Amino acid sequence: MRVHFWTADSAGSGLYRGVLPAMSLDWIGHQPSAGPRLPEDWREQGYDVVVGCRVAKPAASQTWREMRDLGIRLVMDLDDDYFNLDFTNPVAREWADPVLRQGLIDNIALSDTVTCCSEPLAEVLRDYHDDVRVVPNGLPAQHLGHVRDYNPERLSVGWAGTSSTVAEMGVPGVVRALNRIADYGWPGGVVVRLVGIDPQTAIRSGLRGKRLGALGWVENFGHYLQAVAGFDVWVAPYRDIPFNRAKFATKFLESSVLGIPLIASDIEPYRRVIRHGENGFLIRHEHEWGRYLKQLADDPGLRQRIGMAARAEASGSILQALNRQWEAALQAPVGVTA
Repeated sequence: MRVHFWTADSAGSGLYRGVLPAMSLDWIGHQPSAGPRLPEDWREQGYDVVVGCRVAKPAASQTWREMRDLGIRLVMDLDDDYFNLDFTNPVAREWADPVLRQGLIDNIALSDTVTCCSEPLAEVLRDYHDDVRVVPNGLPAQHLGHVRDYNPERLSVGWAGTSSTVAEMGVPGVVRALNRIADYGWPGGVVVRLVGIDPQTAIRSGLRGKRLGALGWVENFGHYLQAVAGFDVWVAPYRDIPFNRAKFATKFLESSVLGIPLIASDIEPYRRVIRHGENGFLIRHEHEWGRYLKQLADDPGLRQRIGMAARAEASGSILQALNRQWEAALQAPVGVTA
């Protein structure tokens, strides 16, 4: 099968919904490619399938229709809920354009299959298409081998996101808990590390203190994983809004593969994967951010137990366990032609 993943960007979405799935299909003998730009000679490439990530703009929609006319099997992929947008996210404001929204709806209808990353998102998309498949995000198995030191000299508490998702820092209790843990009298000190936003954005969010490090945007995913692998405890606050409830629990995927204990808001999708006190912590009340941060800071054994319990389950989230799911989603059912 010759398949091209026409990604929406070269950041996290493009990686998880394009580059990594393509890599996984290559391992089982298919001929995949991925990128945000179609090759100029795409008509001559002989694609059997094109996976289009949130195809909606007029020019892209015209190309989508042409692919349909050429007999290419079309799979629309979405990893966010574009029908319940969070307009605190600057990127989402673009989707307030009714032309884009209608373009997305039309292109979903034109597709043979729709894929997405979570069941709550699939429930939304089934209002627009009869064949919606859930294929979760995954990471290569090699990251399971990252060696961790659960008793470091200095404790690193981390958060990862972007300038578009920094609004999640507004979850009550998070900033206060991070500021307090940075001042905590831990033997070697505690540093709060933020990956994906710059120091000015961190300060505007209310974070402060000399033990605050903001790395800014990390474009290379390998460098990103290297940066977050330095976290000893990971916090993932999310507002309980429809847009967030349809997301994939990406922070649990990344933290569990790396063996890092995660403290997350008790919302979908995190309550689907975290068993409170066993493989992570779920926060329902604002005072609990500080409570569980302090527990994990004080107890290296607890950090190791929670991190290793999460990592033990991460083998189900490696690409080697997902490529057959992608293969099944991209192939036409027996007896059906594109």
